[in-house]
Amino acid sequence: MLEGVDLMSLEEYKGEQIVESELVGDSELVGESELIEGQLEEQPIIKKPKLIKEEVNRRLVHGIKKHNLEYDLLYNAEKAALNKDGDVLTFLFQRMFFYRLNEKLSAYQCDHSYRFTRQILTQMQLSRGKINDILEIFKKNGGVCDCEVLYNVESLVIG
Repeated sequence: MLEGVDLMSLEEYKGEQIVESELVGDSELVGESELIEGQLEEQPIIKKPKLIKEEVNRRLVHGIKKHNLEYDLLYNAEKAALNKDGDVLTFLFQRMFFYRLNEKLSAYQCDHSYRFTRQILTQMQLSRGKINDILEIFKKNGGVCDCEVLYNVESLVIG
């Protein structure tokens, strides 16, 4: 991670994650973060387009993972660990940044700028300083525009 960069590490991200509560047993509220590790992995992968869209938006804006998506299966922790910026890239993967960038580039052509990248990072409610730090990480890893971020940088955490 870059010196002076105020990005959350994966551990901090998990610790700060606000999770919707669900009603369990005798009206006891239990946060999803308190559930036994692995219960979320045991849930089936959602397939309905409306539910997928809701899940993507929930993760992108709020950082809350409520359901499993097929996209989650693409993540490769060993590959991400090989990159010194792996924590930041993992954070972006989990927050559905690359998924949303792919959606944008499927609908619109890349103008070889960071137009969609900046737009999505802003939707994620990141500060301007954090956005600039992330753009530097992208440049360092061969992502000099929206389409190159998708092709060169996403490949560092999937596969």
